[in-house]
Amino acid sequence: MEPTSETFPQEQSGERLKVSDVVRNPKGATRFQGNYAFEDPKTAGVISCNWQVQPEAAGLSIHGKLHGAMELECGRCLETYRVPVDLEIDERFVFDRFVERHEKEKELQSDDFFEVVDEEGELDLKDLVHQFLILEAENQLACGRPECRFA
Repeated sequence: MEPTSETFPQEQSGERLKVSDVVRNPKGATRFQGNYAFEDPKTAGVISCNWQVQPEAAGLSIHGKLHGAMELECGRCLETYRVPVDLEIDERFVFDRFVERHEKEKELQSDDFFEVVDEEGELDLKDLVHQFLILEAENQLACGRPECRFA
């Protein structure tokens, strides 16, 4: 079992993450919870996320489990309907000093999909959650009633 620690005081909202706090954490993975609400797409109450942030040799990995619901508008009848949210976030961030900015064309491999982050910067976790909710909302076009199903 991997070591864990809580590095965020209770007043921390979980919206921004200082990269240096994670990197300098001698105990390994950092776990915490964040609660998020949005107007677009509209959330039904808060979306909660259980985060785990793990330092790596050239950056860090972030895993999150989102739970909650969104209230979307049906593309056919325009009525509001509720969509449950149970998503997993699995993102990799690489420190900017490890990224070659002038690479020529190459065939992409699975390890080539990452975000670049400054070791002394911050990550906007609320924005990361928002991006995942937008992608999920775009997959939910209709409320599911028989007359509203897309052909």
